[in-house]
Amino acid sequence: MLWIKAAYGDRAPEIWAGLKPHILTVTREWSESYNLFLEGEADMALSYTTSPAYHIVEENDVTIKAALFEEGHFAQTEVAGVLKSSKHQELAFQFLDYLTSADAQKIIPTTNWMFPVIDLGYELNPAFGALAQPEKTLTLPDAEIEANTPARIDEMLKAIQ
Repeated sequence: MLWIKAAYGDRAPEIWAGLKPHILTVTREWSESYNLFLEGEADMALSYTTSPAYHIVEENDVTIKAALFEEGHFAQTEVAGVLKSSKHQELAFQFLDYLTSADAQKIIPTTNWMFPVIDLGYELNPAFGALAQPEKTLTLPDAEIEANTPARIDEMLKAIQ
């Protein structure tokens, strides 16, 4: 939904209407729709460009590929932080230091199936080097996402139902 809005702006309802004949279902969770794809019930699933790395590493399956869209790809950024109200701020900052260290970042790619935040060089699993790389990254301001998500969901559902 965010990708359509970031890529097409006010044309989003038109784009959703054009996609309608190709949409099998919209699920509440990524895993639900991805499993439909894996079970052969859908030809394609909206997933992450790093999803093929999982199949390469865990299943020795090189047949699953990510589609690259000329409009660009919407970025998902994982974050971690320390709350001002935390009773254990020093410990939390130590954890953040560890989380961004090479030791922790070596674990992240093949457990959360995402790129590390630091360059691991040759220590990054080679499956990640084989992944398709989007040429353009799309984003929307957080405040815009928060303020408009219910309306965008309604916009999408109205166009595809």
